[in-house]
Amino acid sequence: MDMLAMQLVRTYGAEVLDSPEFRKAKEQKHHHVTTVGDHSLGVAYVSVKICRFLNAMHIKTDTESIVRGALCHDLGIVGRYEKFSNNLVCWQKHPKESVRVAGELLGDLNEREKDMIRHHMWPTTPVPPHCREGYVIVIADKYCAVREVTARMKEKYKKKKESDRVS
Repeated sequence: MDMLAMQLVRTYGAEVLDSPEFRKAKEQKHHHVTTVGDHSLGVAYVSVKICRFLNAMHIKTDTESIVRGALCHDLGIVGRYEKFSNNLVCWQKHPKESVRVAGELLGDLNEREKDMIRHHMWPTTPVPPHCREGYVIVIADKYCAVREVTARMKEKYKKKKESDRVS
């Protein structure tokens, strides 16, 4: 684990991580194997690692905004069964709801942070991000989601093999 990346997430994300909203996110399941909070932490961590690589290549990124955006990108999903009528509606509308929740939580979202959160579902939604940090979160979010879903599939496969061996 990259300790500097984790330290940057803790430092830049302290206000989000210490919030009641994030505590609720740590209690709600996401992708069947994790929580909204743990997924968001993973996205923040991977985003920081990507930013550090880009910065080393002299491609400037705003790491603080990346952390804040990544930690807030799915906060609009919290309470999904009360907010959204089905998964498709949640998938389409949670980014806008996440911007609203993040704005209430942090109060001072910059335009880049709003854009990152609003467009993190691209390319499954039609409008791409308007800043490079937005693309970083898109990549980190998809990477983490695939890792989480495939972990679930791997676990199911492992259980099936064990069951077949016992039979």
